[in-house]
Amino acid sequence: MPPAPAISFLLCTRNRAEAARGCVLHLLGSSRTDIEVIVRDNCSTDDTVALLREINDDRLKIHVAPENQGTINFFEISKLASGEIVTWLSDEDDFHFTELYYILSRFTENPACSVMFGSIAVGANGRVVFADEVITDPARSLLQALSFSGCGGVFVRRSALAAANSLTVLDQDDAYSLWNYYPIGFFASRCLSQSLMTTARTVVSQSRFAQTTNNWSIKTPAGGARPPHYYPESVRDRLASNLVNVSFKSLPGRTRLKLYWELTRRFRSYTPSHWNPAFHDLLRENYPAETVQHYLDHTRRLRLDRPLGRFLWSYAAILALPVQYLRTLRHWRRLGAS
Repeated sequence: MPPAPAISFLLCTRNRAEAARGCVLHLLGSSRTDIEVIVRDNCSTDDTVALLREINDDRLKIHVAPENQGTINFFEISKLASGEIVTWLSDEDDFHFTELYYILSRFTENPACSVMFGSIAVGANGRVVFADEVITDPARSLLQALSFSGCGGVFVRRSALAAANSLTVLDQDDAYSLWNYYPIGFFASRCLSQSLMTTARTVVSQSRFAQTTNNWSIKTPAGGARPPHYYPESVRDRLASNLVNVSFKSLPGRTRLKLYWELTRRFRSYTPSHWNPAFHDLLRENYPAETVQHYLDHTRRLRLDRPLGRFLWSYAAILALPVQYLRTLRHWRRLGAS
C-alpha cells in the first residue's frame, strides 16, 4: 500500500470553471509526487467538471456533490483527504510550493501542534500577515482560529480532523449553527489543541479574480433564507456559535471566561464596521451593485448608519445573547458535540 501523501489540497468550487482549472493546474505544476489535489464541485451548472476531467494526472481526484450544499461542501471534502497535512484553497488561490518543505518541517518540529496559519496575499496590495511563532496561550490561539474568515493559509493534521468530522451535519441549519459561513475557521478551532503555529511567510496568493456569484445567503429546511455572511445579524449569530464552540473545548474555567469576554468585546467593537466606507468599497469589488445596495438599505433600516443606532443595536444583541447561546448549544448537542 503506498504511503499517505504529505499534504492534501482541498478545493471547493461552483460555477467558476476557469478559476478552478487555473488553481488545479498550478497545484499539479509541482514536480512533487507526494501531494494530492481533491476537487469537490458544488453541483456546478457550467463546464467546471468537464474542464477538470480533461486534466490527466493521478494526483487529481474529482468529486461532485449531489446538490448545491453551500459551505457543507467544505465539511464533506475534508472526509476525502488522505494526506498527513490538509489545507483548503479558494479557486482563486495559488499555493507557494517554495514554502511546502518549511510548512511540513514545522509540523515535524512541533508534534503537539495540530494547526498552522500562514500569511496570505489578497488582491493587489492586501496582506494577512502573522508572526513567526508558536502561540502557547490557549485563549489567544483559539481567538485567532475563531477569527479566521478565509480559505487559504490554514493547515491541519488530518489526525485532528475527527474533532470536527465526528459531528453530524445534515442541512444548512446545521452548518449555520456550527460555523456560520466560515467553515475553515471552524475546522481550525476544532482541530486546535492548545498551541497554534503561525508564520510570516506568504504561503498563498490570490492570483485569479472572479466576482462572487452569490452572496452566501442560504435556504433553510423550512424554506426561509439566512442573511448573507457580512450582514449584522450573521455576525451576531456567529458570536453565539463561537461562544458555544468555546464551551466544548477542554479549557480551564478562567480561560473560558476570558474568551467569552473577548469574543463579546470584539463583536461590540466590530459593529461600526458595518457603516465603514472602506468596507462598502470592498463589497463593491466582490458583489454586484444591486447586492451592495440591498446591504446598505438593510443597515440603514437597522440605523447602523448612526452612532446611537449602532450603540443601541449592539447592546440589544448582547442582551439577547443568552437566549441565542442556549438555542445554539442545543443544536450542537443534537449534532453529537460533547
